[in-house]
Amino acid sequence: MSSPLVAACASFALAALSVVFVPTLLLGAAFPFVLRVSVDSRHVGAGVGTVVALNTLGGIAGTALAGFVLVPYLGLVHTLSLLAVTAAMVGVVAVALGSGVGRVARWAVPMICVLAVIAAALAPADRLATLLARARGGELVFYEEGRGATVAVVEQSSSSNRFRRLYIQGVSNSGDAMTSQRYMRLQALLPLIVHNGTPKSTLVIGLGTGITAGATLAWPGLEYRVVAELLPPVARAVPMFEGNFGVATDKRMDIRLRDGRRELLQSTQQYDLITLEPPPPSAAGVVNLYSTGFYRLAASRLQPGGLVAQWLPLPTQNDEDTRMLVRSFLDVFPHAMLWTTELHEMMLVGSLSPLELDAARIRSRFEQPEVADALRAVGVRSPAALMATWVTDRAGLDWYAADAPAVTDDRPRIEYAGWVRRDAFPETLSRLLSLQSDPPLAGADEAFWRDLRREREVLHTFYRAGLDAYRGDREAWASHITQAMRADPDNPYYAWFVGGQSARPARRAPAEPRNTP
Repeated sequence: MSSPLVAACASFALAALSVVFVPTLLLGAAFPFVLRVSVDSRHVGAGVGTVVALNTLGGIAGTALAGFVLVPYLGLVHTLSLLAVTAAMVGVVAVALGSGVGRVARWAVPMICVLAVIAAALAPADRLATLLARARGGELVFYEEGRGATVAVVEQSSSSNRFRRLYIQGVSNSGDAMTSQRYMRLQALLPLIVHNGTPKSTLVIGLGTGITAGATLAWPGLEYRVVAELLPPVARAVPMFEGNFGVATDKRMDIRLRDGRRELLQSTQQYDLITLEPPPPSAAGVVNLYSTGFYRLAASRLQPGGLVAQWLPLPTQNDEDTRMLVRSFLDVFPHAMLWTTELHEMMLVGSLSPLELDAARIRSRFEQPEVADALRAVGVRSPAALMATWVTDRAGLDWYAADAPAVTDDRPRIEYAGWVRRDAFPETLSRLLSLQSDPPLAGADEAFWRDLRREREVLHTFYRAGLDAYRGDREAWASHITQAMRADPDNPYYAWFVGGQSARPARRAPAEPRNTP
């Protein structure tokens, strides 16, 4: 029986062998030849010492030159091409100056140099990104190599649905599929709807596809909408995605190109809502947006009654790691709630003040035309359906997190999390859904509660179908997905999973990639 863990380890080993071992072996093998060419036999000690010193200095200078000059200005492919040509030319010089070099080497090395020059001249700048798109079965529509990371947008398909995904450093971060649009719109609009006051200002940390930030444009009455995004190429890729309400060019949106945590440190501006759409917590360098230190900083930038909404992805960590993430949030916010925004995603909402859910206020805010349209498009078609995404309050979260250690700035445990297995996600989702309770709604009549419970039953039936699929139980999956579709046949979110509706309209041929020759 094949093991996904063994397969993944084998692929990593093969990549390391090809990318690291072979070049390192060849470089090591070249060192004796360098000594033979450059060291005078009458001064062996001094000659070897000089070569070793120059080799060390070259390694330091080469790392700085490639990392801070060549890659930012030439791009990764052109930098690799330049280095390959330089190495080939060094070989030509060594052959020309060396003694006792065979006739074959005197012809072969210059020919290799010529071939390296030709290959470098013909290599397109987006070659690696094109290979990425091809490996994902998609088509490249945007590519840019920034100083902080490479950013690519790949158009892909699933069944009859077409969508685009954002890749940073070759790793998928987000997209504009129906699933992504649903949880990202809820990431902004749900906390605004349940806010106890009258929200006037929002901060979104992480622009990504622009869908979370764009959802704030659908909320009337906001005076300040700020986004903090670390990577300029990500901001330039935003127009490639559907469902973000044209956020990249909307003058109501203040897009600040800086790290989200630094934005909070530099500015004393206060917000009614701080919502996050960063990379997953297990990604390198991102844990400082999931720590108690960050939450304390965010809490200090809230208006009275303000909310912090933290994205909680489930498939990227084990249940133990998720408990640590929840504990970090609870250690700062005495009032907290958990909502399920999509099969694979949840959201923590926290405040320093008591959180009250008023049915009349929620209904009136949901029924604002732009808000209602934005949510209905992703399958949340009524206030009752919105409240059906409630999972639990502070008490349930405390029980779930139990004695798990918090993620702190000096102990970023989640960044060094263990291997995440495929079966970890169903366990985590099942445990969190087992915390399900009725939301503490004030002023809800019997009809509202009846609609809420019906919507919740359909949603959880759909989630059970998703868990069946992960466990490989086709019969149970067919039964549960059929029940969900029969109960709510026109829901675009449910329909997307069975190929019933595309998450994006038909479009013309994809745009040409940026920064290509």
